[in-house]
Amino acid sequence: MIIPVLPSLANREQWIAFCRRERPYCFVSEPDTLVDMQSSFLTLTLLNRSVRDGRQATKYSIGSRTSLEPAWQFIKACHFDLQFMVDGLQQVNFDGNARDSGNFRPAANVRIRKFFAKEAAVISPALLGTLEPLQAIPAVWTLTELCQILANEQYQQLRLTLPQLGQATPSPGRERLLHQLINDPHGWQLSYDGEQLSLGRDGTLLLQLQPDLRLTELRRDLII
Repeated sequence: MIIPVLPSLANREQWIAFCRRERPYCFVSEPDTLVDMQSSFLTLTLLNRSVRDGRQATKYSIGSRTSLEPAWQFIKACHFDLQFMVDGLQQVNFDGNARDSGNFRPAANVRIRKFFAKEAAVISPALLGTLEPLQAIPAVWTLTELCQILANEQYQQLRLTLPQLGQATPSPGRERLLHQLINDPHGWQLSYDGEQLSLGRDGTLLLQLQPDLRLTELRRDLII
């Protein structure tokens, strides 16, 4: 999944452009947040430039089960400023985990919940930089170049072996592997025979692919 990284969400025009996306689901750099508005709820996941495991992230859900209007009224009441929203939500005294708050209700019929995210693969983009497409085959392959071609799909004939299932699959698990490479970069073995790139760990072959660098357009997207 390609997740865009927006510099900010700090005014009405930016929010309208965000909501008009085919999939309004983006990282925002300032504040470091994952913003999701694909349903009648606005969901904010706080990453704080430190989250390597999404289950450590605090998550807020604002809205109503029946309509998008309360969430939009909340955004308006917060002056269309994501930083204002985050600061206000962090000041709320929530009574327990994932319960409605009796405070910080700038819009009628708004339900506000606080809980911990369940998505382990969510990681703060601030820890990664931008995974741009690889421009040339390196003399020596490292995990950095492998992450670049995985993130930008610069490959052919990908085979990813999932040991727990005992089978090879063409694509499922790629994003999970990319997250693991970033989060735990030690102990991997890379080999390249001039055509095929292989990745292993603890004597087990996990990944084989043929690098394909014909993708030359630089993206500012991050895959997680």
